[in-house]
Amino acid sequence: MYIHRYQTWLSFELSLCSLFHSHGWLRDYLVFTWNLRTRNGHAQILEYLDANIKSTTISGLEVTSDGSFKPSLGRCPRVGRGIFTLAQEAGEWKAFTFFISLDSLKGHEPRGPEEGVYHGTATYWSEVREERRRTIEENPLVLIDGYSTLVIEKNERIGDHWRRRYPCLTLHTPKLHHSLLYQPYPDTWPRFTPRDKVADWLEQYAISQDIVVWTKSQPLPVSFLRFRNEEMDCFHRQKWKIRHDSSKAIVLATGFLGALTCLIYSIPNLTRAGHNSREKRVVIVGTGNSGADIALDLHMREAQAVTILQRSTTVMLDHLWDPNLPVEVGDYRNVATPYPAFERKFLINRDILDGLAKAGMNVNIDGGGILTLVHERLGGMDIGTAEHVASGKIKVKSEVNAVILSDGSVLEADVVLFATGYRHMQSIMRRIFGETIDQAGPAGGMDEEGKCEAHISLLGILG
Repeated sequence: MYIHRYQTWLSFELSLCSLFHSHGWLRDYLVFTWNLRTRNGHAQILEYLDANIKSTTISGLEVTSDGSFKPSLGRCPRVGRGIFTLAQEAGEWKAFTFFISLDSLKGHEPRGPEEGVYHGTATYWSEVREERRRTIEENPLVLIDGYSTLVIEKNERIGDHWRRRYPCLTLHTPKLHHSLLYQPYPDTWPRFTPRDKVADWLEQYAISQDIVVWTKSQPLPVSFLRFRNEEMDCFHRQKWKIRHDSSKAIVLATGFLGALTCLIYSIPNLTRAGHNSREKRVVIVGTGNSGADIALDLHMREAQAVTILQRSTTVMLDHLWDPNLPVEVGDYRNVATPYPAFERKFLINRDILDGLAKAGMNVNIDGGGILTLVHERLGGMDIGTAEHVASGKIKVKSEVNAVILSDGSVLEADVVLFATGYRHMQSIMRRIFGETIDQAGPAGGMDEEGKCEAHISLLGILG
């Protein structure tokens, strides 16, 4: 049994060559070092473990029901878990991917639910809640911009960012992909969540989870330049005053998206409002998620013709995960798979991709791939548009300019819609931290180990 051989190796340091596939992968998330590391091949894996494993003791391995294991680390008060996949090499089963991660810190386990009643005291739950809110507001240990402990929200209501987007919008991944911690969606929840439902759900989530939120608030521009030790200036608009707050750290949870991308700023009759496009010729600039959504919506609402103007490569895939897996298991398996080994999943969507390519869409199979598109510029997931593109009902024009194309052709249109997406997330970071953000290095894309840079990492900026 492979896990028995692994335990034997831990005890007697047998050769790794007998455990790992020659092209195998090792991913270590905070077990041997306080970093996220990925190593590929015998040479890299041997070098990494030889430098780190002697300072750590792993014991008590046991197989769990989901196929992962939970080693306990003897010299460090941490509990980990892991998962591996096997592939045959020379007639012997060996690890092709091997993932270990920190699961919890001993002495810092989740507290679990409280009783909700306070016998023997003249205290109401509303009083407890207000006291906790006051404590967080007066002395936040962590200022989190966008999520949890103390939330800084620039809009008037939680969820307004979603309510203000185009009306046919649904989340571009199924509900299994984005459920929230402690509060999964009801069984009756739609597979693709509509814009207004996700907005209301976020607002309800903040209430039910007792999250402290400052709405109509945002950090002052270049506020990080005034971040010294434990002090930071924050613009709090409720009372039209500048509040002075203390925080140990700032966590950005503002998502992949940055500022809006607008290619042309001075066009007559340019507006952000919707348009009645029935029996009209429509050109949509942009083939990302929003462009695909709007094209499908206009086609179903009887636009005379809908043409998508493609400026760069796009990928639309039907699915990338097992719908029968619990989301936490799917997430763990996804993280356990190194990105370079992950892109072979293109093969399961060959029919969709071939149909799009025949219709004139540049699908970029041999280029960066779906993961590069998602993590660097948010490439798309098919919600029904691909079928109509492949059939010719929604046309694709793939060139580099706007309605008057570089080849001299002109796309006649009654309505032109710009669905040109968003800039890089670093544009938002720059608004908050100013030029200081340049010290942090890249945010997004892949590093040399195939890890998303700075998505869940320290930026390296000290106050």
